[in-house]
Parts: sequence; C-alpha cells; structure tokens
Amino acid sequence: MSTWTALLLLMAFVSSLGFNLDTDKPTHFHVDGAGFGHSVVQYGGSWVVVGAPKEVRATNQMGGLYQCGYHTSKCDPVRLQVPPAAVNMSLGLSLTATANPPRLLACGPTVHHTCRENIYLTGLCFLLASSVLQNQRIPTAQQECPKQDQDIVFLIDGSGSISSDNFKTMLNFVEAVMSQFQGSSTQFSLMQFSDRFETHFTFSTSRPLDLLISVRQLKGYTYTASAIEHVTTQLFTARNGARKDATRILVVITDGKKEGDKRSYGDVIPLADAAGIIRYAIGVGRAFHTVQSQQELENIASKPSREHIFSVENFDALKDIQKQLKEKIFAIEGTETASSSSFELEMSQEGFSAVFTPDGPVLGAVGSFGWSGGAFLYPSNMRPTFINMSQENVDMRDAYLGYSTTLAFWKGVHSLVLGAPRHQHTGKVVIFTQESRQWRPKSEVSGTQIGSYFGASLCSVDMDRDGSTDLVLIGAPHYYEQTRGGQVSVCPMPSGRIRWQCAATLRGEQGHPWGRFGAALTVLGDVNGDSVTDVAIGAPGEEENRGAVYIFHGASKLDINPSPSQRISGSQLFPSLQHFGQSLSGGQDLTQDGLVDLAVGSKGRVLLLRTRPILRMLSTIHFSPAEIARSVFECQEQVTSVQTLGDATVCLQIYESPKTQLGNLQSSVTFDLTLDPGRLSPRAVFKETKTQALTRVKTLGLSQYCETVRLLLPACVEDSVTPITLRLNFSLVGLPIPSYRNLQPMLAADEQTYFTASLPFEKNCGADHICQDDLGIIFGFPDLKTLVVGSDLELDVDVTVSNDGEDSYGTTVTLLYPVGLSFRRVAGGQVLYRGKEENQRRQRALHLTCESTPSRSQGLWRTSCRISHIIFRGGAQMTFLVTFDVSPKAALGDRLLLTAKVSSENDTPETKKTTFQLELPVKYAVYTVISSHDQSTKYLNFSASRKEKSSVAEHRYQVNNLGQRDMPVTINFWVPVELKGEAVWAVMVSHPQNPELRPTQCYQNRIVPTPSDLPTHMQRSPVLDCSIADCLHFRCDIPSLGIQDELDFVLKGNLSFGWVSQTLQKKVVVTSEAEITFNTSVYSQLPGQEAFLRAQMKTVLEMYEVYNPVPLIVGSSVGGLLLLALITAALYKAGFFKRQYKEMLEEANGQIASDNRTSDPQVAQ
Repeated sequence: MSTWTALLLLMAFVSSLGFNLDTDKPTHFHVDGAGFGHSVVQYGGSWVVVGAPKEVRATNQMGGLYQCGYHTSKCDPVRLQVPPAAVNMSLGLSLTATANPPRLLACGPTVHHTCRENIYLTGLCFLLASSVLQNQRIPTAQQECPKQDQDIVFLIDGSGSISSDNFKTMLNFVEAVMSQFQGSSTQFSLMQFSDRFETHFTFSTSRPLDLLISVRQLKGYTYTASAIEHVTTQLFTARNGARKDATRILVVITDGKKEGDKRSYGDVIPLADAAGIIRYAIGVGRAFHTVQSQQELENIASKPSREHIFSVENFDALKDIQKQLKEKIFAIEGTETASSSSFELEMSQEGFSAVFTPDGPVLGAVGSFGWSGGAFLYPSNMRPTFINMSQENVDMRDAYLGYSTTLAFWKGVHSLVLGAPRHQHTGKVVIFTQESRQWRPKSEVSGTQIGSYFGASLCSVDMDRDGSTDLVLIGAPHYYEQTRGGQVSVCPMPSGRIRWQCAATLRGEQGHPWGRFGAALTVLGDVNGDSVTDVAIGAPGEEENRGAVYIFHGASKLDINPSPSQRISGSQLFPSLQHFGQSLSGGQDLTQDGLVDLAVGSKGRVLLLRTRPILRMLSTIHFSPAEIARSVFECQEQVTSVQTLGDATVCLQIYESPKTQLGNLQSSVTFDLTLDPGRLSPRAVFKETKTQALTRVKTLGLSQYCETVRLLLPACVEDSVTPITLRLNFSLVGLPIPSYRNLQPMLAADEQTYFTASLPFEKNCGADHICQDDLGIIFGFPDLKTLVVGSDLELDVDVTVSNDGEDSYGTTVTLLYPVGLSFRRVAGGQVLYRGKEENQRRQRALHLTCESTPSRSQGLWRTSCRISHIIFRGGAQMTFLVTFDVSPKAALGDRLLLTAKVSSENDTPETKKTTFQLELPVKYAVYTVISSHDQSTKYLNFSASRKEKSSVAEHRYQVNNLGQRDMPVTINFWVPVELKGEAVWAVMVSHPQNPELRPTQCYQNRIVPTPSDLPTHMQRSPVLDCSIADCLHFRCDIPSLGIQDELDFVLKGNLSFGWVSQTLQKKVVVTSEAEITFNTSVYSQLPGQEAFLRAQMKTVLEMYEVYNPVPLIVGSSVGGLLLLALITAALYKAGFFKRQYKEMLEEANGQIASDNRTSDPQVAQ
C-alpha cells in the first residue's frame, strides 16, 4: 500500500469521527471580561455578538457587549450610552437578533432601582439596527417608584394603667412614625380607647401632627375588642376620608389585656378581615410575658402573627421599633389587598429573555407580580402590552413565566411561546395568540418531573423551511435520570382544539447525570443537505462542567432523529474550556462559504464552528451486451476455453448537497469492483486481474467519471438462473481547500457507499420471449400400502415433475400435508434431459432448497422446495424423494391425504397437471400383551378312590398396554367346562373394576366341539381343551385401555376329577386360552409382537392308586424267620459251631505257657 493511500485512509478515519461540523480548525474568541460567553448571537451575516453580563466597566455599571469577526478573529467592545440610572444592569445577559432586517436586542434585566428603603430589579434593553449599531432604549423611561395609597389608623391605649409620662412617650412614637411617611400618599387617623372611645383626627383632617399636642389621656378600663370594632365600622369610611383603593393598616398599642369589655376578639376580628385591614399589634410592658397575654396579641394581629407583632419592655423602647414598623409598612406598598402579591412590576426583570415579533420586541419579565412572570410587547410608538395568565384564573405564583421566549408562525398566525420553568415546581410552556387585540393563552404543556426546569429554553423550528413553525423544542436542563441529566421535548404545534402534546424526547450521552442537556437550543439550518432543518443542543454540565454540544438532524416534517449525528465535547477542542455549550447561535453563514456556522459560548470563550461541505455520489453501471448469450454459458460438454461476457461501464458523479460557493471541490475516491460477491466460486472474472476483484484510486472533482472494464467467463456455468452480480464499493475523502483555511469536504454520513448491478442470462423462451412452460407433477409411496403410525417413523414420497413446454424458471414444488407429519429431508434429486432424438438422454444432479411453514388451511402444513440455480428445461423430467417424520402420537384419521403442486415464475396458468393428490390408508401401531400368571394352579393330584371329588383351581392372566396410545380392546377366554356330559370345571371369570375406567362388561357363551374319538385323542395328546370338551367363551370389552395400564383377570372354580376316567389316562393337562382382539382396520400390533396377543395356562391332573401294606409286612417277617432257622440247623449239623470252639481253647492255653517262660530271670542267665 502506498504512502498516499495510507494517508487518505487515515484522513477518512479521522473525518468519520464527527459529522459534519469542523472541529479541527475552529475560530475562537477570547476576552477577559467577566461572564464573556454567557450569551451569543449571530448578527448581520458577519458578526458574532457576545454578552459579558458580569463585566464591570464603571461604577454601578455591570455588563458589556462584544462584536467578534471571523476574518479578524478579534472582538471589539460595543459602545452603548448606558444611562446612569441603569445601575448594575448585567448588560448582555440575554441577546436576540433577526437576519432580515438585521436587528439586535441586547438586554440587562437586573437594573437596580432604589425606592426609599427598597431596591427593585427592573430591566433595560438596547435595540441596535444596521451596521453602525444605532441603538434605541426599551423601555424608553425608567420605572417610577410605586405610589400605592395607604390609610393608617393608630389605636392607642388610654386606660388608667398607663402613666402620664408613658402616654406622652406613646404619642411621641406615633409622631415619629407619621413623620417618616411625609411626602408619600399615606393618610393617618388617631383614636384613643379605654372604656370610652375618642377620635382625635381622621383621614380628612389637615395637618394631623399639630393635633397630637392636644391629646389628653382618657383613663378607665381597657375595651380593646370594642375599640377595634369601632375603628373598622367608623373610621375606615368615606365620610372620614378613607380611600376606596388604599391599603388599610391598623396599628394597636396597648399595655395589657382587655378588661371589662363584653365584646370578644372572635366577634370583631372577622369584621376587620372582611374589611381588608392589615393589623399590627404592639404590646408594651411585662404583662405580655404570659402565654395568655401573648395569645391576645396574636388575636389582634394579622396572620402570620410573627410578622405583625411587636413586644417591648417599656414605652421608652418604642423608639427601637420605629424602623422595623416603617420597613414592614413599606414592604406592603404596591399591595392591592391583604391577600395579593407583595409586588407588581417592581421586580419584573424585563429582558430576562427577548424575541422579535412583527409587532415589536417582546421582553420576558420573570419577576412580575411576585415572580408569576409575564412578558412585555413594545409596539412602535405605542404603549407596551403586558402578556400573562392573569385572566385565566390560574395559580402562577413563582412560575417565572417569560424565563424563555420564542416566536412561532403557524397557519398564518404569529404566536408567542413563553416558558415558565417553576410552575407548580414541574414547569410549563404556554402558547399565546392575539385575539381582538388581546394576547390570550391558546395551548400549554406541562413538565413531568419536579425541579426539571421544563421550559427553561425554547426553540421554534421550521423543519421543511416553508415559513411555518412545525416544532417547538422545550428544554428541561435539570431533568434527572440515573445516568443522564437534562432532556429536550419535541413538541409539534397543536392543531385546532387538540391538547398540546410532545411527541418525542431528545437525550444526551449516558454517564453525565449533571449534564444540563438542553440548557441552550438553536436552529442550525440544513447542514447535511437533506432539505430538513437540523438543530444544536448544549449540555454545559457534561464532563465535570467542561460541556458538550450535540447536533441532531431533522428526520421529517414533524420529527427529529433521536440519535445525535455528532457530539462535540469542550475538552476535544480546548482542554481548559468550561461550560462549553451554555449558549448557542446558528443559522447564518458568517464565513462566506455558503454554509451555515455555529457559535458556541463557554466560560470566557466563544467558538465558531464551520459546517463542512457535504458531498454525495451517484453511481451507475451499464453492461454491453445487456444479457449473457446462451451460446456463451451453455456447454454441451466440459470445455476449458475462456468466454468473453462483454463490457461493464462504471460511472461516478460527485455533487454538493447543499450547494456551496467553494468551487470545484476535489476528492480522493477509492472504489472496488467485485463480481459475484459472497460466492466461493465466482462465475465471472475481470480480464485485467483474472480475478473477481478490481480496485481503483482516483482524484475526482464535481464532474462525471466513467471507466469500462472487460468481463470473462472462465468455465461452464451451472447456475444460469441467478444473474451475475457486479458490486461497487467506494470511499471518499475530501481534499482540503487552501483558500478557505483548509476546510475539508466530506461524504454524507447517510450516503450509500455501495451499488449493485445485475447481468442476467438469456432465457430460452422462443421468438416471443415469453416462456410458456407446461408443468406436471405426480408422486407415490414406494413399497407402502398402509401407513402404520407408531411403527412407520418415516414416510417416503417419490415425486416426479415434468415440463412439456418451454424453459421453466424458479420452479417450486409445494407439498400440503396434515399436522403429525414434519418435513425431514429431500434427497436423490436428479434431472433427466431428453434431446431431439428419443434415445438422446443425459442426467444432471438436482439441488433443492426446502422450507416449511404453516398453511393457511387449518390443520395443514406446507413445504415448498425450490430448484436452486437450475433452469428446468423444456422436455425435462426430475425426480426426488421427500421424507417426512411421522409422529408416533399423530392423529391422521383413517386415510392420509397428501397434495402436491408445482409452479414457476413464468406466470403460466395452473392446469390439472400442476396439482396431484393421493390418499394412503392409515392404521395405528399398538403393543398389547396378555400373559399367564405364575400364581395360577399348575398341578393337582387325586386318588382313584376320590375321583368323585373336586378341588378349586384358578388361572390368572395379566393384560398390559405397552404402546403409546389408548385403545378399546376385547379380552377373550376359552375354558373347558364339560366332557361327555360330565362336569369338568365350574369356572367364573373375575375382572378388575378401576374407578378411573369405564366398567368392564364380560359376556359368555357355550362352545360345543366337533365329535371325536376321545381315547384315541387322549392317547395321542393327553390335553383337555376346547377341541374335545365343551367350553365357555368369556368376552370382556374394555372401552379404553390406557397407556401403561395393567389389568388382571382370574378364571376360578371347582375342577372335578370324575371325568378323568373317560380319558383312560392317569395324567391329563387342563388348558385355558386367552386372546386380545381389537379393530384391525384401525389398529395394528407392532410387527413381530403378534404372539403376545395370545396366552395359555395349563393345570396338570394326576390320578394315583392307594395300597394296604400289613399283609406284605407279616408275610415277609414269617418267611424271613423260617429261612434263618433252616440256615442255623444246617451249620450245627456240620459241626461248625463245635470245632471252632476247641481250636480257640487250645490256642489260648499255648499263649499262656509261652508268656511264663519269657518272664523267668534264672533261665535268662
């Protein structure tokens, strides 16, 4: 790979990291002014105006403006004539501008305005127009201090408990307080009370201070409640000078509890509340240290009590509370009633937000009416109009309406959109329209999370740039999620009376829970060339307050793509940036390159980011000839010669979107051509490379480039159905433009970087070029006459398809079969082609691809087998074998219906030949077993003398269902019961009674055998069965023999012995037989297991003779004794007993003599 190619790939990789604001070469502006970058706005098509609201330029003057130029990269201060009264106005806290005509509105909403003891916050804006930045102040005059009328009554205690000196001190306190209000619109009245009441002067009295000298103490009891009632009903009246719209204030000074008064506070305080009287209670002395006396002060004072009660130790201490009382009375200036807001416009902070409308500039006044908020519209040469929610009777306390403003144009009507981020703690945005010259709320939408600041930022968006607003973006920068902070709601303009709803939500990247996503919003314009407006959203709190800006592309007229196309982090541009994205302004071309730019404010810096030119590419591929001739790809025999397919012409056309003023942009384009991509063995190659791939690298401008390549066919083609594919893949890297600070074009992110063209094969469809095939299909079940479910686990279907017409394309065989069968495989496919002569034949392997899906017909499945890559030629016949699995539990009825259809892409109408049906009888394999039981009676014997007797005998049988389905069966027993009229076996059958099964019913009938020669039969085979004896046939019907069920049957009764003599045999076998029968048209015993359907049980009977042993024993004994006597007499006569005795005596005497000689010692010497 060359160095140049590697460099281009690296540039492509780097450029792909962002789309499509240029972050490599931003223009940055820096000024040391405090707060520089808090607000930014593009102005006049060439300037970025930046606010520095915290900059201190002179004493009591805070805030400044700077105009920054792209070409100079410098910022110059904007000189404005700030009036001295605009103290600490924070100029530049909010900025707004229009492009046509070029106008700029710069506001400072914190003008400190002092009224006596209070400091109010109002606002001042400068309207700048034209390039010379001529300015006009809005509002033109500073707001005056409020002049709310107040009527104050002093009700002083003149009872006897107060000394004369203390009484004078109290009068001096009243005089001091009255003196503090000289020059204001405040009137005073004085009443003294004890158990009498004396009015010393009323509101209509002139010079009331002079009358204080003549006041004398009344003495007496303390009727405080009655005195309050007297003031309420007598003094606060028009005849005594009380004004209708004045604030009514009562100051009660007393030294103790009321005494002797029949009126209670519960009677008179409601009257004072109804009259709107604000009451202050001043308790003097130690008498008010008790809980009871403190409660009396609370009864007198207005609520909340702690704000309206003063308690001092003595009358000399009254002077210490003069200032406190004055401040509290000043604090309620501007209050129309006791329950209304404390402020109207004193804390309005006009200019906190601003927007231009066709009628004039609109300034948000968030502090109006106790921070309920609103906005002022300043028409030309007319009085301003205040816009708020006061006529809707809606609780807007502390709502901050006007915190953000934007203008919407919808259905020919201009609407004003105001944000109130603290409304009900969740936020609200309201659309106002003008009706009968009054601005009234039309629609509104509320936030959902407490503290989210929903409505803190607003942006109206014209998505299709037709002049009408389509969407309003609403920022909620403090919306909290576990991994993300802030969100922006996408809210289409409401239609008619439909409730305003937000359709989607935009969010920032995860991992920034304090990101403040949505703190700033701006319209960019179309930056990616899709003719839909794009937007930018700031998140200044991300990455630990380094900040980030997100770019979102418009998706449609009423939608924005929820995934950002680009995220620009502050640390990516300058590691030291803080709060990058706290302010945004876009939509104008400040760099004179025909593309919109984005100004981004951060702490102390402003960055201008250019839009990179977007390039798109049109790709076309043309083949010559347009299809592959049959003479090229049809091979009668294997050949090795290479065939020429033709030429492919590839054309590339690069163009700008949107159009710029940058000239003929240059790009490095790498494109790869691939034949038959994805195939292991491509069917075609390029002549140049002898492979399926070809690569080019070209430097191209904004013009069309074409290149022609030659294609070859290296071998015979097996797949001549699927066209040969030529795929074009390309990458584009824009080359830097030196005359525009090396601005680098880029390929559109959504541009498709590949293009595919197909080269088809010529079809053999005759002169009319319309292929009319004539398909037919038949099938059979080889070597199978009946399908036995449970025994036959597979079902083979031999399919034959023929084509008696022209070539068939996309030939498909569809098999319809019932549930219970499932497709397993297809095999053995081959195609037999017939030539012009009958004996000219050749075979070709067949590859089918099959897919099974449920059929629309209930209870059926469909398997479709498509011939892959083979044209089914006219006159051809194909055969293949389809194998289905047969579920052992399938329920197919008594016949299986299989349907086969053949179709193609030729759109030939169906005929009778294209559909074939065949039925196959169905049985169900069962495995039932009957066997004799070992506990049966197997042997009995009897003596000839007892042959008239009998004995109990039983034969036991066991029935088992070892198969996989329930079935009805009949159990049959045959038992011999009589032979030649003589009883054999008085037998009965006992059968099981299973509560889970239906009762088993057994029936019996007698079977008479064919007459035969009994002795001859018995001599040949001594077995008594139903062939020679009368038998009982027992038939027991079992409605349902369940899977793995086991049933026991017992044949039991007295087996007689008398009939045995007829057989002339001493040993005879008595046999019973059992058999299982079922409906053989439905069921079939498993092959090889038929023997288990029958069983026998045999009992051997043996007769024996009984003998008397006594005569034999006696005769044998006598005979033995006689024989012994004869033998003894014969021996005696022969002398056997005498001779033997004499020899024994002589032998004994000789032995004694010998022993004596041996034992003498003398003889031994």
